[in-house]
Amino acid sequence: MKRKSFKFEVDKSSSDEIMELLANYDCQNFYSESRPNDDEEVFHLFCDEEKVDKIMKIIVATFELEWVEDEDWIKKWSESLKIVKVGNELYVNPNPDKFKDPENGITVKIIPGMAFGTGEHESTKIAIRFLQKVMKKGLSVCDVGCGSGIISAFAVKLGAERVLALDSDQLAVQQSLETAELNNVDYEVRKNDLMEGINENFDIVVANIYYDVIIKLIDQLPKNIIFIISGIDKGREKDMEKACFKRGMNLIDKDCEGEWCGFIFSC
Repeated sequence: MKRKSFKFEVDKSSSDEIMELLANYDCQNFYSESRPNDDEEVFHLFCDEEKVDKIMKIIVATFELEWVEDEDWIKKWSESLKIVKVGNELYVNPNPDKFKDPENGITVKIIPGMAFGTGEHESTKIAIRFLQKVMKKGLSVCDVGCGSGIISAFAVKLGAERVLALDSDQLAVQQSLETAELNNVDYEVRKNDLMEGINENFDIVVANIYYDVIIKLIDQLPKNIIFIISGIDKGREKDMEKACFKRGMNLIDKDCEGEWCGFIFSC
């Protein structure tokens, strides 16, 4: 099977800015390549054309349209991944076969896969930074919308005694189990619709998902928890605060990066 690739060139010096911009637009399916003696870096995007048009206007560039075989671009994409710093001495290694973990700090390894990200997205970084801020040894954590299990794995490595990872997507459940095995950590993974039917108390609930889904989730939350929210675009920042205040929550902290915001509330 072939798929569309939007190819463009930029100066190597702007590579990090480009990758940050791609994360802001939730365009995570891409790879880049460059030659040692060349000042240019070539990006290949596999995103919605509407997003690509917006990105091109911002960086003042044009793209070429190519059709690429799936197996070719997946291989190149996985080879282009880099270790991502997501918190204070916290890292994600998205290609353990290629990279050694940083010597200091805590690293979560993941198997290169496109479905649920590799830690580059701002909302994931915000959620992990907030988890690091409130985490204490022996606490229990529920990771709602666990995706690839990155947050669940960090929770265990940061000292959580009990972690429950939930997702409605069976592929996410499978990837989270693979992440647990790869990192030699122990957490439970269940296929579940948010926290529906979960009759268990937790110290911390983390939800790195979208606004409309979190609105549904907050009516399912247990009492007396720390609630970490991420994945809220700036246009819904105040709406999210109002919805939580209406339910009697207290705002502990807030942070925005790029176009995304996160919150820590006590419930």
